[in-house]
Amino acid sequence: MSHDKLTNMAAGARAAIADPARISLVGSDANPRFELFHAASSLCSQKVRTVLFEKQLPYRSNNMMILGSMGPDGVVPAEHYHPPYVRLRLLAGREVGRELVSGYSGRTSVETEGFDPCAVPLLVDYKAGRVIADSRRICCYLDAVSRDSIHLVPEDADARARVMHQVSIVDQIPNGTLLYGFHPDADRRPEALKTAMETVYDYKIKALEAMIEANADDAELVAAYRAKIAKEQGGKSVRHDAAFQRAARRHVAGLLADLDHALGSSTPYLRGESFSLGDVLWGVNLVRMAYLGLASMWENLPNIERYVDALAKRPSLCKEAVQSTVESMPPSRYMHVIAGCGEAVPV
Repeated sequence: MSHDKLTNMAAGARAAIADPARISLVGSDANPRFELFHAASSLCSQKVRTVLFEKQLPYRSNNMMILGSMGPDGVVPAEHYHPPYVRLRLLAGREVGRELVSGYSGRTSVETEGFDPCAVPLLVDYKAGRVIADSRRICCYLDAVSRDSIHLVPEDADARARVMHQVSIVDQIPNGTLLYGFHPDADRRPEALKTAMETVYDYKIKALEAMIEANADDAELVAAYRAKIAKEQGGKSVRHDAAFQRAARRHVAGLLADLDHALGSSTPYLRGESFSLGDVLWGVNLVRMAYLGLASMWENLPNIERYVDALAKRPSLCKEAVQSTVESMPPSRYMHVIAGCGEAVPV
C-alpha cells in the first residue's frame, strides 16, 4: 500500500481517540517507522509494547479505550469499534488469511479462534507499507525486521523451535476466561473489576448493534460487527458457567506444571541466560495472573517462583506489564507477589 494511503487510513483510525493526550511518540524519532494502536490494560498490547521496549524501537503510540461506557445519550462505543479503525484492521486481516471469529473459547489466538476485526493491538509499518494484526504475529514481525539489539527469536533451528513452542503454548491460554469469567470457587479479582464485568458484555453488544445500524450500507463493516457480536455473546453465555470456568483453571494449572518442568532449576529464563520471546509472553501472562489473584497456582512450583522474580526485574516487563496493569486497572491486593519491580507494585 502507498505511504500516503496508509497514512490517511491511520489518521482516520487515530481520530477515534477522544483524548489527544493518549496519542504520543515513544522514543526520539519525530517520524517513526512504526505506529501502534493498543490499550494500556490489554494483555496482548502489553506483549507487543514489551517487545518494542526490548528492541528499543521508536513508535507512535495510540492508547485506545477498549471498553464501552454509559453516557447521557446511551452507550459510548469503545474506540476500536469505530469504522476507520476497523477498516484498517480488516486490511491486516486479509494478510492473516483466517475467517472472522464466530464464537468464544476464552482464547484470543487467531490461529485457532479466527480473526477478531474489533480488537487491539494493531501495528502499522510505514517503511514496508504493511499493517500487522495479532500480538504473536506482531512480536515475531518486529523481531524479524529489527535485529540490531536483542534477538528474541533465535536463529538456530533447535533453539527457535523451543522458543516458538512456548510462544504457541502461551498463545492458547484462555486469558479472556480468567479476566471476564466469574469462577465459582475462588474469584479473587478486584471487586471493582467484577462489578464492571457484570455489564461489560451488554455494553459491547449494544455498541456493536448501534455500529451496524449506523453503517448498514457497508457490508464489510456489518460482517465485522456481527462477527464481534457472536464472540461477545459467547463470552456472556459462559461467564457464570461453573464447568467452563473450572475447566479453564485446570487447563492453566496443567500448563504451569509443564512450564515448571521446562524451566529446570538453575537458569533464570527459558533459554538459560538468554531472554527470548517466550519469556516476554510468559512474563506478561504471569503478571496478569498475579493481578487476578492466581499466583497461588504456582505456590508449589519453585521454578516458576524463581522465574517470576527474574522476569519482574526486567525493565521492559516492569514498565509495560506491571506498571501498565497497576495504572490502568482497578487496584489488586495481590500484585505484591511481583516483588522485583520496586515501588511500581504496592503491597
